[in-house]
Amino acid sequence: MSLHVGMVARTLNVRHLRGTGRYVQEILRNTRPADDIHWTAFGHDPALPFRVPEPLLGQADVFNFRGDRFRLWEQLGLPLRLRGKGIQLLHCAENTAPIWQPVPTLVTIHDTVPWEEDTRGLDHHYLHDVQSLALRRCAGVITISESSRRDIAARWPFVADRLTVIPHGIADEFFSDARVPLPAVLEKELGGAPYLLYLGGAQQRKRFGWAMELVARSGRADLHLVGCGFGAGTAPKDLPEALSGRVHFAPFLEDSELVTLYRGAQAAIYPTLYEGFGFPAVEAQAAGTPVLFSPVSSLVDLVGPLAWTNEPQDFDAWLAALHEVLALPAEARAEKASRAAAWARQFSWRRSVERHFEVYRETLQRFGAR
Repeated sequence: MSLHVGMVARTLNVRHLRGTGRYVQEILRNTRPADDIHWTAFGHDPALPFRVPEPLLGQADVFNFRGDRFRLWEQLGLPLRLRGKGIQLLHCAENTAPIWQPVPTLVTIHDTVPWEEDTRGLDHHYLHDVQSLALRRCAGVITISESSRRDIAARWPFVADRLTVIPHGIADEFFSDARVPLPAVLEKELGGAPYLLYLGGAQQRKRFGWAMELVARSGRADLHLVGCGFGAGTAPKDLPEALSGRVHFAPFLEDSELVTLYRGAQAAIYPTLYEGFGFPAVEAQAAGTPVLFSPVSSLVDLVGPLAWTNEPQDFDAWLAALHEVLALPAEARAEKASRAAAWARQFSWRRSVERHFEVYRETLQRFGAR
């Protein structure tokens, strides 16, 4: 049965992709003609690039709608736009959905972090009141880990029977033997020095300061730190004097460049306190790089052959694990890397996308039976 799906893809209508945008892009990119899925991908800002894959099996529809500050693009503009397009199902892939749902609507809630932050005024009303109403009307909710499923069911018990877990995949580039150089500016800054790779950006729960302290107390004056995930203007400017000249911030990286950065690192440091999924825990291991993290939230399910896990507040244990990784013999590291690459193959975007399509069809069958 051919299926026409509307995909809310505002996270592709940007200058640089972030985590949710990667999720949306991979669903579109991993659709094959034999899947019999036709897309209409919706963006909200014609002035910005729309990073849908080429070729897209369907069409792109980027439109402005007045009152976007008050979320009217989502609540009014999008439902109006669905009319006359033959769309059978809408997938709101970016945590929120409209209350008015002219067609069966699914929403992906990646995690509950936005609802736990200290929002005020219109933002608080939109997340806590408007979205509660929207979720009551949704045909189903998709999430990305058992940890997120538990958090969502606890916050909105009325969606528990409509909640499906579909884990993410990681980019195909992590399973390719192709090699690309790092951006020249980063290569020049490193100058061939050994480095640790921090993933996460500036959010407090990601703990960039923890990563810097590990480098400062590693006993290795030659060891550098590369930080990823910092948007424009978010990289810290006041760095410890002990790390002068040894902390670098990566520019926006394509997936192929990110793989190169992982593969060149002595280890990846991922000290986050909560994640709905946790891409770096899998990506590092797929790239053959040891990764240090705490088995919290969804990360408890991402402990593979190249993972060193420690309690989140036990700094001495983290430091001991780092010393162990840095002293790992090449032969032992290569053996673990081989096993880790095989382990990481379970996180396939194609497998994830196929499960999404199953949910789409199950949803339409359920609504057709009413």
